[in-house]
Amino acid sequence: MAEPIGRVRGTVVLLHGFTRSPAALQDLSARCVVMGARTLRPALGSLWWPTSTNNAGHLTRIADQLRSMIGPGPVVVAGHSAGASAGAWIAAELVARGVDVTSLVCIDGVESPTHLIQRSWERLSAVPVRAVCAPPSRCNRQGALAAWLEAQDRAAEIVIVPGSGHGDIEGPSQAIYRWACGDDPDQPAGQQVRDLVVRWIDEGLSPVPS
Repeated sequence: MAEPIGRVRGTVVLLHGFTRSPAALQDLSARCVVMGARTLRPALGSLWWPTSTNNAGHLTRIADQLRSMIGPGPVVVAGHSAGASAGAWIAAELVARGVDVTSLVCIDGVESPTHLIQRSWERLSAVPVRAVCAPPSRCNRQGALAAWLEAQDRAAEIVIVPGSGHGDIEGPSQAIYRWACGDDPDQPAGQQVRDLVVRWIDEGLSPVPS
């Protein structure tokens, strides 16, 4: 957990992607702390089923742990890649526990094989969902999540950033994303992705009263 200096505006839960770790979102975490957010970056696990990012029971236990660490104020959940599907489940579990989740931010997200986003969708009916996406690629399953969100009756805010890559939220392109996803190491759109995510998180920490 990273604590800001001075007034705490709320909590941001940052969720890494498949095969990644909390350290991958260090730069984003630092920007959240500067904004005044208590920032939590749980380790999700990856391959072993009992701690898999696709295992709803495991993610429910993570939500229980997070609930004990969340203080007063709004909560924003942001997940990258497979962390977006995990984030949908965790956000729904937090809502069920009375947590004021004000935004779910999906960062080039992908649905899990266990359909965590679909299974969480109705429970997130009061939570604004925003998705920033790279153009279709093998790492975002050819834009499948953006297409699914567009097909839902309840609107989500979807922004597809031309020229962006799957791993942009982690900073300058890394070899794993260049090899696995075809990300361009020199593309300038990554900063646009990072700035948009930070803006959405900032807005989630300052919700408009209903």
